[in-house]
Amino acid sequence: MQLRTLLARHFPRVDPVRLPGGFDRVGDIAVIGMTPEAAPFEREIGELLLAHHPHLKVVAKRDGEHGGEYRILPLAVIAGEQRLRTVHRENGVLLHLDLALVYYSVRSAHERARIAALVEPGERVCVLCSGIGPFPLVIARHSRAAEVIGIEKNPVAHDFALMNLRANRTLRGVRLHGGDGARVLATLAPGFDRMLIVLPHGGESLLPCGLTALKPGGILHFYAMQAKGCHRDARAAVEAACRAQGLRMEELGVVPCGHCGPAVHRVCVEAVIGPA
Repeated sequence: MQLRTLLARHFPRVDPVRLPGGFDRVGDIAVIGMTPEAAPFEREIGELLLAHHPHLKVVAKRDGEHGGEYRILPLAVIAGEQRLRTVHRENGVLLHLDLALVYYSVRSAHERARIAALVEPGERVCVLCSGIGPFPLVIARHSRAAEVIGIEKNPVAHDFALMNLRANRTLRGVRLHGGDGARVLATLAPGFDRMLIVLPHGGESLLPCGLTALKPGGILHFYAMQAKGCHRDARAAVEAACRAQGLRMEELGVVPCGHCGPAVHRVCVEAVIGPA
């Protein structure tokens, strides 16, 4: 039964369109959005979710927007156990995380699988802003990459990434680094076949170092939040960074890969980078 249909039966005085229509499941935690009309009944809504989904142990509501340097989503537990730490399985890998401390988007799971399917045998891949490690680990699980590097600035997220690498101990060729992306990347051997810049906002600042670390003919995946149907700014950022370094981009496409509200979508600008 759809969540909105279930809730409409229990809260007939609330306009059905103002009731939650779904939730994100992260491990045994349900993350749900709450409208002002539904807010007075949030505790009952949480208990209903727990009753109808025995695998869930915690229900948390979104309590604001992603913010701060590390893009943490404010959450408040409304039912179940008082915790936001869990273990999530995605694309064949285990991910330990605490939603109160790190950024993680369950809705990007399909995108991570898509990228892993593009990686050719023997590639060197680098992921800037790798968080708790989902991109590096999924790529390592589902490709024959020679090396997958993850770099993450949030020390808590990096600690979880190291934990997740240990939890997926059969994976090989993954190296995870904590620290500023540009500084860490400068200490590594250049010549990557594929570079991912995953930061949802402000990734433009990492384009210079990311482009420098690519080998000629390497592939860039640059993620950005853009107005729905408008990709000009993301394209322009990559073009400007290439011009500044005497490089040329051969665009492969712009892939919509999620959204942050009805008017803002996440896109991935994909391009082959070579000499001008």
